[in-house]
Order: sequence, then C-alpha cells, then structure tokens
Amino acid sequence: MGNEPAAPDYQIDHDPIERGHLVVASGELDIQATPRLSTVLAFASARPGGRLVLDLSEVAFIDSTALGTILKAAAQLDEAGTSLEVVAPEGPVRRLLEMTNLTQRFRLYTTRAAALAADGAPA
Repeated sequence: MGNEPAAPDYQIDHDPIERGHLVVASGELDIQATPRLSTVLAFASARPGGRLVLDLSEVAFIDSTALGTILKAAAQLDEAGTSLEVVAPEGPVRRLLEMTNLTQRFRLYTTRAAALAADGAPA
C-alpha cells in the first residue's frame, strides 16, 4: 500500500507532424523527467532536415537539468539541420528561456498553432 512509487509530476508525449515531430510536455520538468525528455527528443530528432516542435505550454516548472537537456537537443538538432520550434506562452517558463538567452538557439512561439503554421520558416 504505502510502498507504491509516486506518479510522476510530468507527462511527455510525441506525435508525428508534417516533416517532423511534435513533443508536448506538461507538469514539472525536473531531474525526474530528464531521462524521458532526453529519450523523446533524441527519437524525435532522428529525422535529419525536418522539424521538431516542443510545446512547453502546460509546463509549470523547469529546472536546470531539463533546460540542459533541451539545450543539448537544440545543438544536436542544429547539427542535423533540423529546426527546433519551442512553444512557451507568457509566463515563468518563457521568462526563464528569455533570461537565460536560450531563445537564440531556437524559434520561440506563444502558441502551438503558430509554431505548426510556421512550418520551419524563420519567425
């Protein structure tokens, strides 16, 4: 009864989209979420020259390990010629991305619809 592992405070899903993948994260992206995030981003980036839309709209918190995982993925995607488009509406996650100057590593959108409509074109 009391020995059951706690349910994770995050969810990370991915779906194919035209020319790439959509990765949707929600909850708290911390050290517990990092292995799953890393695996999903690596899988989604396996198609060179495509695009990856990372939707952080429902992320309430992101720590340095998850941020580092996104930064590492951004570098790998860039080397593969794959565009990274991040969805982060106004709020704490977007402010963190802007304060750490990571927005120069990828295109940043306020909505998933805007990122999907952009189809990899410069923002």
